[in-house]
This record gives sequence, C-alpha cells and structure tokens, in this order.
Amino acid sequence: RDAASVLQMHGGSPIGNSRVKLTNVADCVKRGLCREGEVPLEVAAKQLMKDGVTILHTIGGDDTNTQAAKVAEYLEGHNYPVTVVGMPKTIDNDVVPIKQSLGAWTAAEEGAKFFANVGE
Repeated sequence: RDAASVLQMHGGSPIGNSRVKLTNVADCVKRGLCREGEVPLEVAAKQLMKDGVTILHTIGGDDTNTQAAKVAEYLEGHNYPVTVVGMPKTIDNDVVPIKQSLGAWTAAEEGAKFFANVGE
C-alpha cells in the first residue's frame, strides 16, 4: 500500500495484472500467478472468495471481460455470486452502442503526435 502511488503512472502492470489470460496456463505459471498443475481461473476465483470480493470492476477489451465472465460463472457455480462491472476499453472504438470507448481517443492523439514527428 505504501507504494500504491506508482500505479498512477503505470496502470496495473507493476502488480502483474495486465495482459494475463487465465487460459494460458504456462504463462500464469511463469509469472508466478499459479503453480504447475493448478487451473489459473480457479486460483483467481478462490482468491476473490478469500478476499471477500463481491464486485469485480474490469477495464479492458473482449479478453478482459470474457475472462471476468468466466470467473463469475465459476464463482456462481460455487455458491459465491459476484457482480462484474465491465468498462470497455479499446483503441478500435468498436464497442456498440458506445460512441467513444476509453483508449480510442488516446490512441488517436498519440498516433497523431508520432506521425507529426516522422518527417523531422
């Protein structure tokens, strides 16, 4: 908690939660998120139960929200209902019916800066 302010500058990456697919067992083992022979989805779900999490907020794209739904389904099947609140974020801006998704505007701005400097 003392070093939590670092998250403002780097998002979730310092705590290892960015770009993790619970279906990629080898990667989860390599990152130390679970042990060989464990099922990452079960490990994540059991940790949420242990921590008393009843609302799971996600910010991400299709993979993020699909994984959150699978965790919620697992928990529901173990008599531990959890509410998932998903906030879509994608540079593609292809989330219907949302007019402007998080990530799309930043990608456009940063891309414009990059291409403005290509000729210099």
